[in-house]
Amino acid sequence: MTNDIDVASYIPNDFQGQFDLTELLVKKGYKKPLCMYIPEKAIAAKERKNGFEKAWFNQLSPQIPEQHFMIGTPHTYENGAKPLEKLLENNPNKLDFDIIVCGNDRIAFLAYQLLLSRGFRIPEDVAVVGYDNMVGVTHLFQPSLTTVQLPHYEMGKQAALHFIEGINSIGENLITCPLIIGQSC
Repeated sequence: MTNDIDVASYIPNDFQGQFDLTELLVKKGYKKPLCMYIPEKAIAAKERKNGFEKAWFNQLSPQIPEQHFMIGTPHTYENGAKPLEKLLENNPNKLDFDIIVCGNDRIAFLAYQLLLSRGFRIPEDVAVVGYDNMVGVTHLFQPSLTTVQLPHYEMGKQAALHFIEGINSIGENLITCPLIIGQSC
C-alpha cells in the first residue's frame, strides 16, 4: 500500500510573483540589489530566486546581485538581519546596494528596523521590498511596504470549487500572486 495519492493542488505562483516585483524594480531604475532570500530548502525559495533572476538578468548590463540565503527560521534576528548588519558594519555610512529584496515580509521588517536605527531613509537611501503581504504585519511598515501577496483566499476558493464542481483534474494549479505597491521603493 502506498501513501501517495493523485490530487489537485492550488499553490501560489512564486515565480510569477517575484518576476513581477523584480520587473518593477528594473523599471524604477534600481541597479545594485541585495537579495536576502528565505532558506534555500523552503518550498518557495527556488521559484522566487528563479523569478528574480529571470527578470533581473533580462535587462541590459545588469549588476550581479549580492545574495544571501537565510539559514533556519528566517524571522529571527540572527537569520533575518545579521547579514545586513555585517554589511553595514563594514561600511557604516555608505550602502553598497540601492534595493534590498527580502524573501518575506518578516525579513523586510527586520531590515527596516536595522536601517532606520542607523539613520538610513527608506526609500531615499535604500529601497526595501518584501514578499507575502503578511496579515497583521504589513500595515506596521512606515513607509508602506511594496510586497507580493500570497493568494491564500484564491487558493482556498479554487480548491473548494474543485470539489463543489466535481473537477476531475489532478496536479498543480498555479494561482497568481498580486503585486502590492507601497512607498518603500
